[in-house]
Amino acid sequence: MSTFRASAGTLRVVWQAVLLQVALSRRNPEHTLILLIAPMQTTTMLALTVTSHRPDAVANAVLAPGLIGLWVAALDYAGRIVPEDRWAGRFAPMVAAPVPLGPVVAGRVAMVVVVGAAAFAESWLVAAVGFGRVVAIADPALFALAVAVTCLATVGTATLLSAVLVVSRARDVLQNSLGYPFYILGGILVPVAALPGWLHPFSRIVFLSWSAELLRDAVRGDADGWIGPVAAILALGAAAMAAGLWLTGRYVDRSRREGMVEFA
Repeated sequence: MSTFRASAGTLRVVWQAVLLQVALSRRNPEHTLILLIAPMQTTTMLALTVTSHRPDAVANAVLAPGLIGLWVAALDYAGRIVPEDRWAGRFAPMVAAPVPLGPVVAGRVAMVVVVGAAAFAESWLVAAVGFGRVVAIADPALFALAVAVTCLATVGTATLLSAVLVVSRARDVLQNSLGYPFYILGGILVPVAALPGWLHPFSRIVFLSWSAELLRDAVRGDADGWIGPVAAILALGAAAMAAGLWLTGRYVDRSRREGMVEFA
């Protein structure tokens, strides 16, 4: 019974964090800029595939901006949550509240990730309206499941990134360097099978590699063996979430111990 109450309490905290982020985003919706970038990326990728007469790569060109949108939304915003809260004077009240900071960060990141997921719809519309290429999804149910588990894993990974970036002295450098390496290792720009063999083990610890393959399978209608990729995505996301919550707790404890809660 106590476990159920604790879980329900955590979910309430996460939901309130989502509402908080909605209110903050109304005033300063910087993270929605990805919705302006995704159509440009789709246009560039589709132009390359169309002019090179590669109809088999059209689906990849449409899916890639959606995955990039999720990663950018998480990476760009995750590292700014706590620093912006310090600057705005929100960090001290959050630390003083009788709830852990980790679920609050996770809830706020979740709202941003949902916005980033809209890049999938934008990419599809650009392909259909701008290029006359309607990408048919052979297995819509599997596609929806793939997007859902990818969003969940992105929230978990972004929570970990938030903790890592806030304790790092090179936050800006890390943010700027964690883009394209993950696009490659994640099989976003090209399938993992096209990468050198020695990179495959590294790709498999990046949840995006499983997500990209699952989304492509959904478009092709190849539903065989989908349980393994879904389990891998959820497991990697859960592991990242657990590590992020633990590291965030350690950061809050250190800030209290060293008297740095009020520092901006």
